[in-house]
Amino acid sequence: MAKLHKTDTIAAAAKTLRTLAHPTRMKIVEFLGGGEKHVGAIQTHTKLIQAVTSQHLKLLLVNGLVNKRRDKNRIYYSQNTKVLKGIDRLINDIS
Repeated sequence: MAKLHKTDTIAAAAKTLRTLAHPTRMKIVEFLGGGEKHVGAIQTHTKLIQAVTSQHLKLLLVNGLVNKRRDKNRIYYSQNTKVLKGIDRLINDIS
């Protein structure tokens, strides 16, 4: 039997999944699965201009899918594995 989740948990998961629904954002999160990357590496990987890459990263950050760290003049991003694992568990529970 499927595990029942609270309405607010499901709403939060839906918001997270909407954020991930964009192919570029999904590509970024997948790329970060290989470890922390600086913005330039992410931009090169996505083949997008810096401003567009930054917009996608901002959405991912605001919605809790990535973490951000500054080191001098560089900004690094990494997966927020806690959130991603939670979404994975929820999806497994409903399937």
